[in-house]
Amino acid sequence: MLLRILAAILSLATAGEAFAQQTPQPTPRYLRFDEAREIIDGFTANGLAPRDVSHLSSASGWDSWIRARDREIRARIDRGVEDSISNLALYGTSFTPLARFEGGEDAVGGDDTLVEAARDRVRALVAALTQSQPSNERVIFVRDYLVRRGIRPASAQAILEANLRRFALEQRDHVDKLRAAGKSSDPGELLYVRSTLYSRRGLSVDTSLLPNFAIEDTLAAMLRRGALSPASIERIAVIGPGLDFADKREGYDYYPVQTIQPFALLEAVARLGLGNAAKVRVVAFDLNPLVLSHVRQLAERARAGHPYSIQLPRDTTANWNHPAEAYWQRFGDLIGTRAEPRPLPAGLKTVTARAISIQPQYASRLSAINLNVVAQTMDQAPGQGFDLVVATNVLVYYDLFQQAVAMASVAHMMNPRGVLLVNHTLPAQHPSALEYLGRRSVSYSAAGAFGDDVVVYRRR
Repeated sequence: MLLRILAAILSLATAGEAFAQQTPQPTPRYLRFDEAREIIDGFTANGLAPRDVSHLSSASGWDSWIRARDREIRARIDRGVEDSISNLALYGTSFTPLARFEGGEDAVGGDDTLVEAARDRVRALVAALTQSQPSNERVIFVRDYLVRRGIRPASAQAILEANLRRFALEQRDHVDKLRAAGKSSDPGELLYVRSTLYSRRGLSVDTSLLPNFAIEDTLAAMLRRGALSPASIERIAVIGPGLDFADKREGYDYYPVQTIQPFALLEAVARLGLGNAAKVRVVAFDLNPLVLSHVRQLAERARAGHPYSIQLPRDTTANWNHPAEAYWQRFGDLIGTRAEPRPLPAGLKTVTARAISIQPQYASRLSAINLNVVAQTMDQAPGQGFDLVVATNVLVYYDLFQQAVAMASVAHMMNPRGVLLVNHTLPAQHPSALEYLGRRSVSYSAAGAFGDDVVVYRRR
């Protein structure tokens, strides 16, 4: 009799979990005029509102404006894909033994044309594209993208070179802007430039490990000072979780495309006692079909019992400080098991690596929603909003007004006392529903040469 009762309880628990996984998510909708009115009025009063916004005085006018912005933002996805392809050409080691570049701006010379070393790497990528059956996941992605754009193989070299030149010149411009802002007598100038640096750039799928260290460190500090309570986080939203494609100098391409941040947040919450990793839900908001598909597929595979592998390379010459290195050493240990890392390419002589296999019970906690946080929000049932929202290296792709609108969208989806963490300064004119709690600087290097500033807001 007791065995039958226990079996019945287990059956109910399993059915409940299956129901929770199948419960439909709320449907994204456009932010309404009444929900954005506070932002519009605040920016208009300060003379900072876009010219096509300051005169808006009706719901219909706002609805037309926000829908147009949504179309414009989504149109930037392909430009971000082209940026990813350029980064692959500059830094990839899976298709060529040629030396990697140090930075994107180095691909062009003083005459604004591509240097020969950059052309050589593009030639190597094109050669990989022309193989009858390429097995490299990223090369296949590039080939499929060119096919979708109607670019013939004979034109691939010229198109990819032109794209790389455009990307390199943009990178040089970004470096120049940061350098000039750093010399300014106004201490806020550098913060402003950093916070809107990519507002005209394509939407990248870039991701990396270290910003998650800064997020965990900030959460720990909030817990110590009582700004967060133990066991207070049940639902997490990740805005733009990203994919590790090869989008930066410290990005690599010798392993399959992967996502990191959803698992980093799940583990941080568990490590700090802010929530139970076996019960916390993680929702990824993104616009890029590649990211959305990747997250959905890994969660589906996890529900079928398959673990999710994450490779964690580290350049030993990058001068990480001890806390950052310790974070790299322990990442994944609470929600996964250590695995054998993939062999390193011969050209990565200063790189070491470890790997983690995320257990299916945790990978299955993920879901993905196609939502443009600058234009859209979701209506949540009472108590079913988000307790933690994280956006790293995402809102920097928008101007200050769009960032403020995004904050209004996020606030609408949060539970009272939920927290929003972003790794760059946000506009002072923000929704009154969000209370600014402060900023925490987290360094990743022994000399303090690089790190992140995490700003924190709490839903009133």
